[in-house]
Amino acid sequence: MTDSLTWQEHTVRVRYSKRKTIALHVQAGQIELRAPYRTDPAFMQAFLRSRDGWLNKAIHEQAIKAQDRIDYSLANRIPFMGFDVAVTRQAQQKRPTWSLTPEGLSLTLPDPDDAETNLHLLADFYQSQARFWLPKKTRERAETGNLLSQLKDVRLRKTKTKWGHCTHDGRIQYNWLIMMAPERVIDYLVSHEVSHLKHLNHSSAFWQQVEALHPNYQADRRWLRRHEHRLTLDHRAES
Repeated sequence: MTDSLTWQEHTVRVRYSKRKTIALHVQAGQIELRAPYRTDPAFMQAFLRSRDGWLNKAIHEQAIKAQDRIDYSLANRIPFMGFDVAVTRQAQQKRPTWSLTPEGLSLTLPDPDDAETNLHLLADFYQSQARFWLPKKTRERAETGNLLSQLKDVRLRKTKTKWGHCTHDGRIQYNWLIMMAPERVIDYLVSHEVSHLKHLNHSSAFWQQVEALHPNYQADRRWLRRHEHRLTLDHRAES
């Protein structure tokens, strides 16, 4: 079966599954068409042509967002749970480490100007904080919603398209980069995933459950949609 198509100058990846409809997804300038097994390539190509306007707009918006991203590799301040945390660097010929002090985040590394090592330390810092805060917040929200018995596990992973995911057997996964967001937005995400312990859908009953756990969820959901492209530790090549 065809595993790629062409739209304008772009290569479109085709991903087949047992789904019943076809859909387009654009992420980081990459186009993916998701289709049922045995879908006619000519039909998919026609579908792409029918979505010219939407695709042009999506790629344009993502290009703008890419320019809006901040390169934190050598930044003097980073976002963490709503705080603007100062970052200092010390040159020492030993294993790169970080420590959180009352003054901010202190990085120790052989070359303070090494962008990749800086990013590695920042990633380790955010993951460490996520390992503490996200399971704690998840258990607290699950207990509040009388859903603690349905919660089986909390896992962390850096994903490209999702901030959180809940499986049918009660395992919740988060993208640890959410620790760059304000705490109220983190709480919204936790409430969202915990609500999936009861409703594995996005029905009105699901959103009522989210609201019960996080009354101001609409505003925090909007914040995440508007600013999620900036919650990244990707190194901008032009920087």
